[in-house]
Amino acid sequence: MSAAPTTRQWKELYEAADQYRQAAIWRWMSNGHLFGVRDPASEEIGYCSVFGNGGEMFGLAVYMGTEGLRTIADMLAGKLDEDPMFSQHCLLLSLDDREELDPSEYKRIKQLGLGYRGKKSWPTFRLHEPGMMPWPELTAEQVVYMTQALDQARIVGEAYRDRPDALLDGEGERLLVREASPAGGGAYEWRSEWLEPAPLEETEAQAASSAPPLDELRIIKALKGAKGISGVWETDSFYVPMPIQEGSRPFFPKMALIVDQSSGQILKFGLSKGDEAAAAMNEHLLTLIEELKTVPRELWVGSESAGAALLPLAEALKLELMFSPELPALSEAREAMERRFS
Repeated sequence: MSAAPTTRQWKELYEAADQYRQAAIWRWMSNGHLFGVRDPASEEIGYCSVFGNGGEMFGLAVYMGTEGLRTIADMLAGKLDEDPMFSQHCLLLSLDDREELDPSEYKRIKQLGLGYRGKKSWPTFRLHEPGMMPWPELTAEQVVYMTQALDQARIVGEAYRDRPDALLDGEGERLLVREASPAGGGAYEWRSEWLEPAPLEETEAQAASSAPPLDELRIIKALKGAKGISGVWETDSFYVPMPIQEGSRPFFPKMALIVDQSSGQILKFGLSKGDEAAAAMNEHLLTLIEELKTVPRELWVGSESAGAALLPLAEALKLELMFSPELPALSEAREAMERRFS
């Protein structure tokens, strides 16, 4: 179990946030001027995105690992299929108004003897993880690393004040990364390297492997019980903005939805945790075929991850699986369901 941050570690984090705010590097840097800071403890690289150039939100987001880098890259390119709140993995400093603080944060600030005045001047820290509510309680390791990331972001920002676009000039896919070497007494010497991100694991393969083993006998019975072939079914799985409290930290559930394309009728839906979504999609599809005693002529999926999760079952059922980024019937049903659950 990770240790809780000490008072000293929290104070150093708030001091680093104050120095970052005073440097205001967002005046010449945008969220597209990405660079990395390697955590000396875990060796993982966090990719930093400075925000505030638009004059609305101010702070620093540190996206963890290559998966985090892909999230921010897709976000900047407009390729992200869902709200970043549901998919991003990052540590976030945001300069907010007093009323936006979590009660625990305000209590901590007072206990540290700190004070802030004015709008967009109160530092808030959040851990964002896929499918989870943004969380204000950080571990000691996260507090120490975020302190280092803020310090290094300020140094990089000041070094590139007159030429921020030089951060975009890495040869090939390389990005500037701040690396640390022990200097004795718990201190570090930092240097800059241009490095390519580590290879990204195949998320589609991961999604498929998360599906349960096929129940071949059940599939045979379902096919024998089917009396005919229906039309096209559309299906997908997506996060619902309805946090569920289970344990100390709420999570956002994923909804699996199956809709008849011609009529727009919702045939099946259900909620599950994000890591159980693939299994839930398989169960809903097979149960629906058993209940209706029919199989669809085609099964259309709206995301690659959903397609990968359903492919083994679709092949066993002899279903033609089609990927389509636009599912009109499912989109309409999804909007209705989200309004209902909101």
